[in-house]
Amino acid sequence: MYARLTTFRVKPDKIEAMRRWREENEAKIYAQPGLREWIGMMGDDREVVVLAVFEDERAAHDAMPQVRTLWSDMAPLIESEPTARFLDVLAAKNLAPRGVVMA
Repeated sequence: MYARLTTFRVKPDKIEAMRRWREENEAKIYAQPGLREWIGMMGDDREVVVLAVFEDERAAHDAMPQVRTLWSDMAPLIESEPTARFLDVLAAKNLAPRGVVMA
């Protein structure tokens, strides 16, 4: 597995709008090919950290055109362009590929 760790800061007056944007774009977020899990977290300082876990490194990089479109769509809600880091997943329990039921 491979992960993309994305960070950005939400504008102070756009926090609720960001929550709505995420809900409205959930299908697009989860349509990234090879995506196994997506977790978005926001701190009291409005910094958002997104952990997206993919089947492999290629899938993580291949999803970037879709991700850049999402970033463009949320641009009015954030203070600057998101930054992304790519990381090899060393350990992750209970992350099965979609459609696979774990016994």
